[in-house]
Amino acid sequence: MALLCALDAFPPTIFNTDLPVGWAPTVELTCHVRARPAPGPLRCRFTTRFVTGGFLEEDGEIWDGDGRLVAQSRQIALVPRG
Repeated sequence: MALLCALDAFPPTIFNTDLPVGWAPTVELTCHVRARPAPGPLRCRFTTRFVTGGFLEEDGEIWDGDGRLVAQSRQIALVPRG
């Protein structure tokens, strides 16, 4: 369950852009848990390639300490209003 929380809890990637910072409500979230992570720290990576038509997509990856991909996500959200 913690992997699912981690996939959804990170701030939206567009907070790193010049767009307004604000609520970016999720329209759709898909998560895939691929494996039980090895004990220890996890590496997380979240990217957005497209911000268009008032929507953004965000892809998430969580890797364990053994270098295995243990979870993935795809989120569609609304772009925050200014």
